[in-house]
Amino acid sequence: MGAVLCLATTVTAAVLGGFVLIAAWEWSGLIGWTNNRQKLAYSVLLALLAYCVWRWNESASLFSYLNIVALVSWLFATILVIVVHQQRMRCFAGIAASGVCGLVVLLPAWSGIVWLLENDTGMLLAFFTLIWVMDGMAFFVGKRWGKRRLASYVSPGKSWEGLVGGVGFGTIYAVAISSVMALSDAAQFAFVLTAVAAMIASVIGDLFESMLKRRVGMKDSGRILPGHGGVMDRIDGLVAATPIFVAGLYHWVNRL
Repeated sequence: MGAVLCLATTVTAAVLGGFVLIAAWEWSGLIGWTNNRQKLAYSVLLALLAYCVWRWNESASLFSYLNIVALVSWLFATILVIVVHQQRMRCFAGIAASGVCGLVVLLPAWSGIVWLLENDTGMLLAFFTLIWVMDGMAFFVGKRWGKRRLASYVSPGKSWEGLVGGVGFGTIYAVAISSVMALSDAAQFAFVLTAVAAMIASVIGDLFESMLKRRVGMKDSGRILPGHGGVMDRIDGLVAATPIFVAGLYHWVNRL
């Protein structure tokens, strides 16, 4: 948040890109790669693609096409999480654990966040805090009242009560944000619906990463954050929510 508020756009994009590169390194572990050279090569590939996106975005809205790819990919990810949870077609989890999938997950998320950074830092901060509020309240509500598991085979720690609590508090927060923004009544309504969809997508992102970790027997994606696991563990919901949030703003809220 300090970088978004105080640093130049290019510097902030690079800072955010640094987190994405660490996440790419960790994603290669989810694939099952153990060779550090492979992990480094994968991270460098993502960095080169991100640079290309940055340059091409100057003359074309490349981020919008990447966003469409991400939306389609997360639709398939949602279906995959459901069928794996039902203990059907487990072999298809291996398809998701691929380098291509990692690029599709991470690159559009970074591109969408940079688009928000360049066009509306207020919306970017609202998006970050929205996901944090939802995630935090889902944890506390689930810890206190959670009884019915959301997806026991994929992620035993999550509950329906936590999901409802997180989305509920997040929706209240979204309404509060929309009320202080210079938006029309229709745009406020569209923003809240977009926020709810993004929060639900963040849950899918969390479950999707949990599915991949269970496949390779990992508890955390990495150890870079003591007590919290890896960077991917912290941004799994964010990368899934970004395409939904950006699409809602770009194609709906900003046009009202």
